[in-house]
Amino acid sequence: MKKQIAGAALIGATLATTLMSTPAAQAAETGPRIGVLAGGTLSVKEGNLYAPWVNQMGGIAKFEIDGNRIGVLTTGGDVMVKEGDLYAQWTTQLGGAKDFHLAGNRIGVLRNDGSLAVKDGTLWAGWTEQTGGVKDFDITSNRIGVVFNNGEATVKEGDLYAGWVNQMGGADNIELAGSRIGVLRSDKGLVVKDGTLYESWTEQTGNVKDFELTSNRIGVVFTNGEATVKEGNLYAGWVNQMGGIKDVELSGNRLGLLRDNGSFAVKEGDLYAAWTEQASGASAADLSTPAVTTGGGVTLQDLRNIYGTIGDAATVEQGLESLNAEMVRGGITTPARKAAFLATLRNESGFRYNALEGTGHTYQGRGLMQLTTEGNYRGAGNHLGVDLVGNPELARSLQYSAPIARWYWTVARSDSNNAADHYDMGLISRYVGYLASSAEDAERCNDFKSALRYFNGGSLPVPDSQITCYRH
Repeated sequence: MKKQIAGAALIGATLATTLMSTPAAQAAETGPRIGVLAGGTLSVKEGNLYAPWVNQMGGIAKFEIDGNRIGVLTTGGDVMVKEGDLYAQWTTQLGGAKDFHLAGNRIGVLRNDGSLAVKDGTLWAGWTEQTGGVKDFDITSNRIGVVFNNGEATVKEGDLYAGWVNQMGGADNIELAGSRIGVLRSDKGLVVKDGTLYESWTEQTGNVKDFELTSNRIGVVFTNGEATVKEGNLYAGWVNQMGGIKDVELSGNRLGLLRDNGSFAVKEGDLYAAWTEQASGASAADLSTPAVTTGGGVTLQDLRNIYGTIGDAATVEQGLESLNAEMVRGGITTPARKAAFLATLRNESGFRYNALEGTGHTYQGRGLMQLTTEGNYRGAGNHLGVDLVGNPELARSLQYSAPIARWYWTVARSDSNNAADHYDMGLISRYVGYLASSAEDAERCNDFKSALRYFNGGSLPVPDSQITCYRH
């Protein structure tokens, strides 16, 4: 196999005057959500950037959106959560609260007395007390991070009864995203680690007043109001966005900025995309990308949510119907299998069914899996009943590219699904057979983790230490 990496209209108005769409129409909509709080009233839209707003509730001090859940903190100190469509009923969680967070099936509530309680499961699950003396916290589906009143930051990983692992002192705020932990220190310096709880910190920048993490993006707002975002690893370069900002929001391939004047703008795509105005008069905003269900097909939006910009998007989208059919046929339907398969295709072909790479020889890399060598062309052709040896260009046709990728995964390298089940990306990389490179092993493994977090609802299903990245 051969590696190849692919590469505004103002619609908002003051939300107090927003009209709701009909429940029947709204219930049919799917996709990412945007929420804004204006004048104490929460409104949420679902779908594209031009979708209509749906009023939720008044008397709100804070809100948060995660997947198909929406949570609010009322001005009276009650945390309430709804699950399902935008017209679902609210369920009261706890009173006496000053903060809360949602992540997957978890709800965390920080009470006025500084005690933290977290539940995991349905909206009616029982609470598990965590610790006291907390001034800031965050949660993911398998991590809980807190900053104590004395500035000590600590994180636990696993179930709600796991032990705490100290991270650092001098902390003001903590944020978690997948395997990333970000801490804003009292000196306004931002540090982030990616991996286990024992990884080293990487300095990001100083003079920060607000920041946000995802698995592949970091956004900051400086004390002077300038906003900047990086995409990729922790050493990626910053891309300036705009000034006059008080809050940055990230989710999937969406980036939102809440300005000091209360206007909220969102862009979708790469970091250089155009802005679309959403609302004015807002005091808070949030973005959320619902997780994909285990058995669902992969969409172009899924790929963008996981990896950001997708090169030659029209070609990629054209090939997805066939790719999804072959993934089902090959049993590539669990989060781990889908993540390993997509990480491989991203690095082989950029998800382009017609990808071509090589030096012009007859059996150069073709298709989604970059099929090479006469033996592989013969094996795939015999399996599919087509003469690929005599007609090698068929390997990058819409008809055969995805079936060949499935053949390679489930027949030529028949243990691939099992390796994915054991989170062994290193073994899959050996099966693919590119030129030995620890750097590329790590790159593909990071792509695997990004997709695994996405399909698993925002966090890794196992500790990072249980994922094998390097060939063996």
